Amino acid sequence: MPKTVDNTILLADDEADVRDVMRMSLEDLGYTVICAEDGQQAVDLFKEHSPPIVLTDIKMPGMDGIELLEKIKRMDPETEVIMITGHGDMNFAIKSFRFDATDFITKPIAMEALERALKRARDKITVRRQFYAYTRNLEAMLSEKSGRRPEESDQTTASTMQRVLEHLPCYISLYDEDLRIIEANSYFIENFGDAAGKHCYDVCKRRDEPCQDCPVKKTFSRGKSCQHETQYITIDGRTRKVLVWTLPVFDALEKSVEQVMSVATDLEQVSELQDHLSSLGLMIGSLSHGIKGLLTGLDSGMYLINSGMAKENGQRTKEGLQIVKETTERLKKVVLDILFYAKEREFKKERVPVKAFADDLSKVVEARIQSHGIAFRKDFKDGMGELAIDVNFMIQALINVFENAISACIDDKREARDHEIVLSVHPENGRVCFAITDNGIGMDDETRKNMFNLFFSTRGSKGTGLGLFITRKIIEDHGGEIRVESTPGEGTIVSVYIPGVGD
Repeated sequence: MPKTVDNTILLADDEADVRDVMRMSLEDLGYTVICAEDGQQAVDLFKEHSPPIVLTDIKMPGMDGIELLEKIKRMDPETEVIMITGHGDMNFAIKSFRFDATDFITKPIAMEALERALKRARDKITVRRQFYAYTRNLEAMLSEKSGRRPEESDQTTASTMQRVLEHLPCYISLYDEDLRIIEANSYFIENFGDAAGKHCYDVCKRRDEPCQDCPVKKTFSRGKSCQHETQYITIDGRTRKVLVWTLPVFDALEKSVEQVMSVATDLEQVSELQDHLSSLGLMIGSLSHGIKGLLTGLDSGMYLINSGMAKENGQRTKEGLQIVKETTERLKKVVLDILFYAKEREFKKERVPVKAFADDLSKVVEARIQSHGIAFRKDFKDGMGELAIDVNFMIQALINVFENAISACIDDKREARDHEIVLSVHPENGRVCFAITDNGIGMDDETRKNMFNLFFSTRGSKGTGLGLFITRKIIEDHGGEIRVESTPGEGTIVSVYIPGVGD
């Protein structure tokens, strides 16, 4: 029975201070931590609690981390063991992989590295658990088809296998002792072609000889299920990282392995699901933080309004109204961004003159820019032709860029600095370029590279990390691209290229 993904971790380290700090950090991440001060105590606690993940220092007096790793793997090979190493322990870290360590992290321990290692360990446990469920379901279905009790029903015909397993979303194949494919489900055939009678290493690996660590061969020789991470190459040349689970199919007398069934799942599909779930959690956290800031702004504005009215202080009331107005606009934008992100939109494209569209865009942003004391200048070339765009979405995409430019100017606190934002529109190689230039604080390389990524924001509670991500999506869905040039302290140029429409 595979490990379940619970939140228990066994931590083994002979330094009390390290254990205390690690325990508190892990508990903050939501884990239940069992601590051991040496290898032997770790073995005893492992026997008692059987945690799915063990985190151990390599160098400990008495039983060191490598020996502990070996003992744990003998007791339960499916336990994920993460090694903690010092900078001089790299040889020990490499040695630990020979005993199937999951990962290693170095001291001093960075929380990001620890979280990544724990995520990889939990991912492996999740995939094994899913495979176990697959195989148990397969055995049950095969038993039902053959009319035998589960303990008597491993033997089945290839045709029965095809009918039962045809539509499972994983690569399923049946092999003889020469590693030739007897039968495969439609998902396998769709990705690797009609492979009946061919060798598995030829079909799945594009090799001329069997793999040295072939799990099918191991199952034939041992009569037991095996699991193995490897790479397959599909019929169109794509490389897919897979986890393979093999099952022995015994003869009628249950004495020898007659065939081996292989069930392989695409790990990228699992990763994509996990990425979606991670993105959902990140979005909720980001939006919660952003909306909390906006609500605080509304509270501040209402306080100033109430206070100003009570004291008949017109200036204070005016300040409160301005805060409420600006915060409401930001809240409106957040809601629109959420709605765009949450639902796929079908663009309603129409042909529009570039000059007319640029004029309309300027009217929308000019008052907003100038209200912050920032100069706005236009530079439109002649003969720009037409665009085929969804006008409303494209204006929203470019407004998001302008909002970033405005923030860059507002955040630039240098004295005697006259801020300016320029919108330049000109034709270029069959496309129309909308260049938005500001002389604000500029960006470093890391910010520039990440600015269009989902949930990336440098604006704290004023940003949710959705706006520029949505901008990039709108631009790319129109067949365009975005380029960014920026220098800290000098400003930024964001160039948006949209395909023009010929006559």
